[in-house]
Amino acid sequence: MFDRILRVDLTEQKFEKGNIPQETLKKFIGGKGVGMKLLTEEDTSNDPFDPGNPLIFVTGPLTGSLIQTSGRSALVTRSPLTNTFLDSHAGGHFGPALRRAGWDYLLIKGASDEHVYIHVTPEGVRFEGANRLWGSDAFSTEKALWKKHPRSKVACIGQAGENLVRFASVGTELFRHFGRGGAGAVMGSKNLKAVVVEGDLPIKMANTGEFTNLSISLTKDLKEHPNAKNRRELGTMMWIRMGHEIGNFLPTKNFQMGQFEHYENITAESMKEKLNWSSKGCYGCGVIMCSKVSKWDGKEMEGPEYETTAYLGSGCLLKEPEEVAEANWLCDKFGLDTISTGVTISYAMESAEKKVLNSEDNSEIKFGSSESVNKLIEKIALREGIGDILAEGTRRSSEKIGGGSEYWAIQTAGMELSGVNPLGSYSMALSLVTSDFASHTRLWTATAEMNQDLVLEELPQLIVDGQDEINARNSLIVCDFLPYGFDRLVPFLNAATGLDYSTEELMEAGGRMQSLSRMYSMKKGRTHKEDTLPDRFFEEESFAGLMKGQRIRREFLEEQIQEVFKIRGWNTEGFPTNETLERLGLSKL
Repeated sequence: MFDRILRVDLTEQKFEKGNIPQETLKKFIGGKGVGMKLLTEEDTSNDPFDPGNPLIFVTGPLTGSLIQTSGRSALVTRSPLTNTFLDSHAGGHFGPALRRAGWDYLLIKGASDEHVYIHVTPEGVRFEGANRLWGSDAFSTEKALWKKHPRSKVACIGQAGENLVRFASVGTELFRHFGRGGAGAVMGSKNLKAVVVEGDLPIKMANTGEFTNLSISLTKDLKEHPNAKNRRELGTMMWIRMGHEIGNFLPTKNFQMGQFEHYENITAESMKEKLNWSSKGCYGCGVIMCSKVSKWDGKEMEGPEYETTAYLGSGCLLKEPEEVAEANWLCDKFGLDTISTGVTISYAMESAEKKVLNSEDNSEIKFGSSESVNKLIEKIALREGIGDILAEGTRRSSEKIGGGSEYWAIQTAGMELSGVNPLGSYSMALSLVTSDFASHTRLWTATAEMNQDLVLEELPQLIVDGQDEINARNSLIVCDFLPYGFDRLVPFLNAATGLDYSTEELMEAGGRMQSLSRMYSMKKGRTHKEDTLPDRFFEEESFAGLMKGQRIRREFLEEQIQEVFKIRGWNTEGFPTNETLERLGLSKL
């Protein structure tokens, strides 16, 4: 059954094998849900860098199975960027490898006195010295550990994680990342350089025959699905063209615009030609294969993706594919989230343009300069010069830099915004400020708004339902790009677990997660005051979407936020009421 947990204590260098209670699995499914439940039970930290902050690698009941897109796993912890709940997801092969090593969940607490990595096998954990690896970039670290453990999969940090950059990532397979929110810095605070997993245990389903038949049918249908075909051809990069030409929400020049003069240079079509693309899939994904392997200037990399290109490319006014690819490669090497890095650098560029940095940085940091971008990436990772301030993220940076720069520090509750420019997609703005953190991965409404399929007054219910569904999907775990709903996914879940879930139960579980993450985050310091947008999006006119030609009114946004709270059964501050806690089977934290 899908319940195996390995608890690791880095302080005492001990481990303990255990099982997740069946009641927890029924209420929280797996993946994000169970990881969240574990975090609320285990976190004793006063600060995300405290040893009491758990680092929890989680898989879902579908991870490593025959269903397409089953390669994903997640990393749950308390974010050093927001101080609150974080679940960061990655594709590739690490999740299936963890299950083959005998574990569905890996919970790491404490902090080692020495630099270490852990080697996880079906027998448990070996603690290995990592002094020789400390100071190495993520690429070198992973390659060294592959050489020592050739049958393993590795998750590791680069210098950014070691230096506690608040948006440091955890890399795996060189170019896959548990990216958002700074899980890499939590790993660095524990003196943990890497997690190496190795094993060849079979991943069992409760009803193998039924699961196999369902997989064959879904794969056959997926091959003919237009969404799958588009992603295989263009990957996520198809959004550069659509975001500019149709949506007018392509983040440009630190969210000052929704269109980029040189966008054609960085479209999927241009990337495909200039970076010599070939398609590649994660574990269990031989149909969609959205990842693109790029080759340029003697380098090879998976990427860039849309988000990377939007924030390191148009966001910083870089106009050449090779420039975006180089910046992406450097972020992967040092172990940095490309989204927060891009937004933070574009914040620094606008700060320099407005002359609020020191004279040297004001003259050297420039929009459109790949040299500026690449230098800042290294300075942030190594915490050198202005990079030491920027390594704190845009919210903390603007507090230190001042000069009115909080106006163009694009974050909500400490998390740099992702997905779109809210001045081109109001529905995404409402979703970002009501999510557990401000990420497009919580819900993507930009397509529907772009196609004029949304009604302003109906947004609160749409967003509640959409967030709940994504929570449940992130607990199965399947990729966002698998274009099927619970009518197709619930039978897979039941065949995998032997339990009897319904669509309604999955949606209720998604709502339960939203309330639990909100309670946890508010306990850790989030307040309703943070459920808002940067001033730029209230003071400047919207380019497109539901608010085209208007300014977003603070009062209207608050009205819609309150409607979301009401639907969820939360009070006006966004805390679940006692009645809601009772209905969802949650206890007070």
